[in-house]
Formats: sequence, structure tokens, C-alpha cells
Amino acid sequence: MPRSLRLLLAVIAVIVIAGGGFLAASSASILPNWMEFWKDDTYTYNGGFYEPPREAHELINAVDQNGEPFTLSQFQDKVVFIYFGYTNCPDACPATLAEWREVKAELGDEADDVVFVMVTVDPERDSPERLKEWLGFWDPEFYGVSMSPEDTVELTSQWGVSVSRSDGDSASGYLVNHDVSTYVIGPDGRLYLAYPLGFDPADMAEDVRHLRDDQP
Repeated sequence: MPRSLRLLLAVIAVIVIAGGGFLAASSASILPNWMEFWKDDTYTYNGGFYEPPREAHELINAVDQNGEPFTLSQFQDKVVFIYFGYTNCPDACPATLAEWREVKAELGDEADDVVFVMVTVDPERDSPERLKEWLGFWDPEFYGVSMSPEDTVELTSQWGVSVSRSDGDSASGYLVNHDVSTYVIGPDGRLYLAYPLGFDPADMAEDVRHLRDDQP
């Protein structure tokens, strides 16, 4: 139940219990208190907030790092962090996963209601085995998801994520240029939030708490 509805029901209960004495008070004395009470319940999200929430396009024939079929819909009722990256990424992807670890630490036990998913934009090199090895360094509970090259192109297009290749050095091979935003899906399966790289993990954790609590 949304917090705003719970507060509304609580106020109605107080009015009923108080009876005529409360209702006899002048509207001039009641209205300002009510308005201030309601205002205190509002919350402004720290991240970029989609209004209205957008469709979170489902992954296409995806598997996780254990080779098991993977869908976003299997995490209905949870908050899902999703990022499009790859294991050979030299900077943004490691920095993002480091931020996720901090968000998870900020949430503590509440992190049980949050799922962290990196979808590779380099499926030719990022096999499930490679994703499992790499994510194990950051957090074994993070999901690494891969699809076929064709399905990856289709999904990134649906999500509006730009992906392109450029030459790297002899050690890294080619590099994959990609958007570096973290997206957040609410418990109802819709896309609500986006964060640029370098966002404060404490603010992200605070947003997660409100997003989870405000869902019907």
C-alpha cells in the first residue's frame, strides 16, 4: 500500500475516533495542518525520474552467468538495477559495479528486495563463464546476462542505448562504446529512474526505499 494512502487512512481514523469535538473545530484551523501533513509525505527522487514510468523492454532469449534462462519478469515485486556494459570495459563498467556494491551496503538487509543486472553489449566475448568469473570479483549475487549478437542489437535499440565499436590496444582488442547510465525498474515492472555514472550511492539507496514503499 502506498505510504500516501496509509497516511490518508490514518488521518481518517483519527477524525472518526475524535468524533464531534474534532469536527467542530473551524476549517481555518484544520486545513493548514492537513496541508502541511500532506506536504511532509512528498518525496523528490534524486535520480532522473520518468514521468510517466516507461516500459522496461523484456530481455530477448537471455541467459545468466550460470547458463540459466533469464527474464526481468521473474523479479516482479523487486527493484531491479540494470546496466548495459561488458567485462573488458576499462573504466565505466568497473566504476558502475563499485557503485552498486556501495548501494547494496547502504541498503543493508533491504538489499534483499533489490536485484542488480548487467547485460553485456559484447556477447561475442562475454560468455556466461566469463561473466561469472568477472562478476564474482564484484559480487557473486550480481547477475551477468548475455544474448545473441542479433538479440543484443535489438534490445539495446528498444532501450535507446547507443553501442558502437572502436579500436583498442593489443591487450584489450576492440573497445565497445556504450551509454553508462544505470536504470532502475520498480516492483511493478516499469522503468522509473536513471542515474549517470558517479551518482551518490546513498542517494540511490534512498530512492530505492521510496520506490519500493510507494508501489501499490
